[in-house]
Amino acid sequence: MDTKVNVGLVGVGHLGRFHLQKFQKIESCNFYGFFDVNQEKSKRISQETGAHSAESLEELLENCDIISVVAPTSEHYKIGKSALEAGRHIFMEKPITESYDDGRELVELAEKKNLTLGIGHIERFNPAVKAMQGRLGKPVFIEAHRLNPFNPRGLDVAVILDVMIHDIDLCLHFTGSEVIDIHAAAAQVLSDKMDIANARLTFKSGCVANLTASRISLSGMRKIRIFQKDSYLSFDLKAQKVDRYSLVDNDFQDKNNDGFSTSFAYGESGKKIVYHQPKSPGYDMLEEELRQFIASVIEKSPPPVSGAEGLEALRIALEIERKAQQSLDKISASL
Repeated sequence: MDTKVNVGLVGVGHLGRFHLQKFQKIESCNFYGFFDVNQEKSKRISQETGAHSAESLEELLENCDIISVVAPTSEHYKIGKSALEAGRHIFMEKPITESYDDGRELVELAEKKNLTLGIGHIERFNPAVKAMQGRLGKPVFIEAHRLNPFNPRGLDVAVILDVMIHDIDLCLHFTGSEVIDIHAAAAQVLSDKMDIANARLTFKSGCVANLTASRISLSGMRKIRIFQKDSYLSFDLKAQKVDRYSLVDNDFQDKNNDGFSTSFAYGESGKKIVYHQPKSPGYDMLEEELRQFIASVIEKSPPPVSGAEGLEALRIALEIERKAQQSLDKISASL
């Protein structure tokens, strides 16, 4: 493959427009164009951006090496299968598909055809998460709150697949462990699907994660707190920063930490508590995510978030949804 790949985009809705803008900037690709079923919108966006509006998905498949899928989740399987069967690499926005079996089929097809399938779990690229790369240790408890103001966009799926799945993926990433037990509850408030949900995950490592997701909050919040032996980390993913408190020996040179760091004595224990706010690298999260995926295709290396990882996040999300629905059914039966 040439060191510059041709990229096509399927779907130019809210998020798809951002993909289009980033692909037009990334030097390692030639942005061929986009396809959207709404031809009137396609014509307008083509005029606004100068990007080519393809007449069909087949046109993109004939002319592109990579297909970026930013269509509604219900269309992921159909588009993904067509692209893989045509021999094209895929960047698929999360969740990978609506059903686990469909997602597994895409993962297996990509492996069979030796094609790259990457999933858009963008919080992996949050500067706060990147700042702590390789420094996490072994989490024993994780608490996550992801609260979004109401927006009609995304109501085709429950809040678990739309919102909570970000934190499911991060928990799997942080722990490096499989989930062995799930408890969940949810409520329908403004839509006919779950609008707020809570899940408690137990991992094989012993870590427990408590996740809350809502799309009916007055203001936004995206925070994760990680507790582990001798340290506590608080990620503000919205502000893209992380605070870390660590219990260390008195002779630890905390001033060598990057970013802001200070410490205070921990009684007569011979130890001190270090507060550290590491420097968060500044970059555009989506652009970096797409750049790295393109690089993985060119270099024939694993994508930042593989299809298998996206599939496991989906599996957990669907099980949470199933358990939450059982809870909703019990409430309905008692009314």
